[in-house]
Amino acid sequence: MIRMWSNLVAVAALTQVACSPPAATGDDKLEVAGAMVQAWNEQDWERVYALFAEDGVLHSMMTEPVVGREAIRERLDALAGGIERIELQIRNMGVVNDVVVLERTDDFVYNGRQSRIPVVGVMEIQDGRVSEWREYYDRASLEEALGPEPRPRAEVEAEIENTIRDFTAKLQDDWNAGDMGAYLATYHNSTETSLMFGGGGLRGWQAIADLFTATWKTEAAMGDFTVEDMTVFFGGSGTVIASGTFEHVFPDQTVNGAFTHVWRQMEPGQWRIIHEHTSRRL
Repeated sequence: MIRMWSNLVAVAALTQVACSPPAATGDDKLEVAGAMVQAWNEQDWERVYALFAEDGVLHSMMTEPVVGREAIRERLDALAGGIERIELQIRNMGVVNDVVVLERTDDFVYNGRQSRIPVVGVMEIQDGRVSEWREYYDRASLEEALGPEPRPRAEVEAEIENTIRDFTAKLQDDWNAGDMGAYLATYHNSTETSLMFGGGGLRGWQAIADLFTATWKTEAAMGDFTVEDMTVFFGGSGTVIASGTFEHVFPDQTVNGAFTHVWRQMEPGQWRIIHEHTSRRL
């Protein structure tokens, strides 16, 4: 009886082994990965989704993973509408430690803009489906590629020039209204802000404020000034130089001269003077 039972157990074990599906080989996994690449290149999104396991994971490593085939569908559907053409250009693909590694360049046109993004992908494949796909790339480059078309430089510079002219007009209006506080608020409140005039100079917002408030104590003493002409030049790193001429009418004299303001963008739409050079016209 014992011997018969042992034989039955052995037969059952052999039958189970014989009926078990063979383990996937490296070639099998490469075939699945190749099918996924082809589906992307053909923009066959239903095929893409079908090649993921039901609980598959798509993980761009700089963001949170997307878990589950339906969640992957929702995420990619939002992207697919803007893709006009895409080619996952494979440089190297092979099996390393039982996972498929794809070194590639993604060449695509999204909302009319062509981009090329270097990517390394890692696919874990089980039972003929992708159970996890991890992607490594430069996130800033991809966000730029998927973002809105950059505005023409001439358009951006024209907008900035108008902003600087508006700030300069406000500077003039604040002074002529006797509002020294509003006038000084246009200068960057920093120890690095500087002023040059009449062969001398000051450094630091507080020193400039002390000079102005001590020299022009009343609205009448401040007089009125008018910017007569101004040209705007563009520097780098959010810096703009405005240079022009002015007429300043004081109670006892009229001064004509030239000025240069160096403006720096502190935040979008917000500019402050970090340096001023004023001279009288001889």
